[in-house]
Amino acid sequence: MTSEADTRNDVASMIAALDTSHGRTFEVRTFGCQMNVHDSQRMTGSLEAAGYVKAEPGHPADVVVINTCAVRENADNKLYGNLGQLAAIKRTQPGMQIAVGGCLAQKDKSTIIDKAPWVDVVFGTHNMGSLPALLERSRHN
Repeated sequence: MTSEADTRNDVASMIAALDTSHGRTFEVRTFGCQMNVHDSQRMTGSLEAAGYVKAEPGHPADVVVINTCAVRENADNKLYGNLGQLAAIKRTQPGMQIAVGGCLAQKDKSTIIDKAPWVDVVFGTHNMGSLPALLERSRHN
């Protein structure tokens, strides 16, 4: 006979198995204005709430999020330089995801997709809170 505690543990295990983000690591890179720093903190919070774990410095992350700025001129140069480096890493790290967000991503979404087709998710400031769901959808497509 199964006890109530065993049943609860079984249900918890099934729920954990459905949570595919569990234990995946992430890194948020911020390029641009002071507002981007705040937005990056919000993204970090939503990823952690969804079960992602902040990657240790110097260790490769399963998910790299780049938060961009359309105001700062150098931000787009940094973006494409980083995306080039991440493309090489992604080729050797199956399952890695790259997401680009912020106001530059919102303004230049099609340009980012054209220049960097290895990017998994491009999102703007209007759907920042949906980042965990966008990453999950991308993993299963």
